[in-house]
This record gives sequence, structure tokens and C-alpha cells, in this order.
Amino acid sequence: MGDSDKTTRTIAVCEDCGTLYAALEISNEEFRPIGRRDGCECGSTDFTPVDDDLSERSLEDDTATD
Repeated sequence: MGDSDKTTRTIAVCEDCGTLYAALEISNEEFRPIGRRDGCECGSTDFTPVDDDLSERSLEDDTATD
């Protein structure tokens, strides 16, 4: 498998509704949610990678305090 066949896994956010997905970067700046070939549940196919600082946080660290 050549370097051009590699995909990068990341976390991406839907640009329309803000839903987060585990995603693959399938080409330069083009992302597809893993397991959702048709895009987001809202119908959008536009995704932006989440900032590295946010994607490295564990779910345990993401507790809300009121």
C-alpha cells in the first residue's frame, strides 16, 4: 500500500448542526464520518476537523459542572 492510500483518523464536526463524529480524512480537507457514508444525520456532508486540543481530551475529562 502506497502513501497515497493512507487515511487519517480524526474527530470532525458537522458544519451545519455541530454533531461530532469519528472521521476519516479521505483527501486534503475532505472528511467522512466513520460508518456514515451519506454524511451527517442532519443531511450535511460538510465537516471540519476538531482542534487537536479538544480531540485529545478523554470523555472522563468532559464532565459538566453547573
